[in-house]
Amino acid sequence: MKRHQLSLFCLLLLCFGFDFEAQAAKKDFKGLFGSYRREKFTENEGNSTDFGFDLMLSTLLPITSVVKSAETSALNFNSLNYATFFNVEGSFWFSLGYHWALYANVGRYSYETRKQNQQTLDNPSSDPLFQKFELEAVPAIAGIRYRLSREDLVPYVSLGIGMAYVHRKGANEAGTNNTDEEYQTVACGHGAVGLEFFFAPKAGLRVEASAYYFNLPLRTFDPQGTIGVTPQLQYQSNVWSLRYASGVFFLF
Repeated sequence: MKRHQLSLFCLLLLCFGFDFEAQAAKKDFKGLFGSYRREKFTENEGNSTDFGFDLMLSTLLPITSVVKSAETSALNFNSLNYATFFNVEGSFWFSLGYHWALYANVGRYSYETRKQNQQTLDNPSSDPLFQKFELEAVPAIAGIRYRLSREDLVPYVSLGIGMAYVHRKGANEAGTNNTDEEYQTVACGHGAVGLEFFFAPKAGLRVEASAYYFNLPLRTFDPQGTIGVTPQLQYQSNVWSLRYASGVFFLF
């Protein structure tokens, strides 16, 4: 074969090769080696039955009054300054058929607020005197959760009821009876919506919001002093809060 004929033959082979690769690319092939596109991968490896553990930090924002005070003889009670609960929680749960899960949650919640007595506030020359209130609660709640997805992002709803051991304490910096304390075990519960996000096959993040209820009784603390100098405190009943919690969970 002559040299110019050989060159023409090689040129035709190159053109044919480029055309074949172009046709392959149109069919979602990369060159002659097939597609490199990654298949969808899901971290969520939840089984029909799993044991799980959560560890979360949470905040309760009261939507009803927690404590009020009266500083006049008319005993017009007004809420003390706004405050929030800061909490830590842990829970164990067991899934049934993946979508349903039974859980037990234990937490420790704390709340504190104070207010300067109006009489000393109106008289700057006098030493300031304060009225104070503290609440600590250790709730234990059992409930049921329904999970709505098998993807990495799993929305859910839950409902739980239980009991809480509650310590309420009031104090005044004046009067003959300066402090008052109460220890009680009361009913509590919450209804929640939340999201689980799997960042590993057996672990993820949890974010949850709920309406939280303490079935507390009404209690009045009278420091037995002069009204205005030693205001009365009224611990409120049936406290409702908006709870926000976030943390991590693990499957076993």
